[in-house]
Amino acid sequence: MLREMLAATAALVIGASAAHAGGTWEGAYVGLHAGYGWGDVSVKDTNGGVTPGPFDYTAKGFVGGATAGYNLRAGIAVVGIEGDVGYLRLNGAGIIPSSDPAHHQDITLDGGLYGDITGRLGFVLGNALIYGKGGLALYDGEALQKTTKPGFVSHGTDTFTGWTAGGGLEFALSPHTTLKAEYLHFDFGHQGGDQTSVSDDPVGFVYKNTTSVTADSLKFGINYKF
Repeated sequence: MLREMLAATAALVIGASAAHAGGTWEGAYVGLHAGYGWGDVSVKDTNGGVTPGPFDYTAKGFVGGATAGYNLRAGIAVVGIEGDVGYLRLNGAGIIPSSDPAHHQDITLDGGLYGDITGRLGFVLGNALIYGKGGLALYDGEALQKTTKPGFVSHGTDTFTGWTAGGGLEFALSPHTTLKAEYLHFDFGHQGGDQTSVSDDPVGFVYKNTTSVTADSLKFGINYKF
């Protein structure tokens, strides 16, 4: 009798777990995430002022924000679309020797808003989902090159646009709640900036530069399925 009761209980648990996991991975969801980002920044000067470079430095900081997505399931496969938006504090700085030995050029990257829209493909293993994702990424942090020599006005970069790819592991705590750990690599492409001479000869000349940014992030999150 005890053996039959244990077997029935096990069957109920397994059945409930399977149903619970099945329902978890379909439909719309929203969530929050937080973690850490680190990256590499490369600056090139394109038309004089200093040697062309590239001049490289590193950047790092906190990442956090919100997630929204929608999943469809077919057997053990889960396919969906997911978007992230938040703040990436990817701060870093470097120094370039100036053409005037008494001065130098400061190159910096500040944190800013980031976002991505990705396709997602995963496979269900019990109450867990192992997935990969990739798509478009944006970063609104400003890169700036600025000389310490008076007589120049500096302009930073516009929004970086590029791509992201990575993957993660998501675990269902209930039919509506999941926890995840996720790694993403970002290539935000490059954007241009400049320094315009306002008093140094030749007045009005625009010294142009470009900054490229790549980054990696490891973040943890919680999602709620409607």
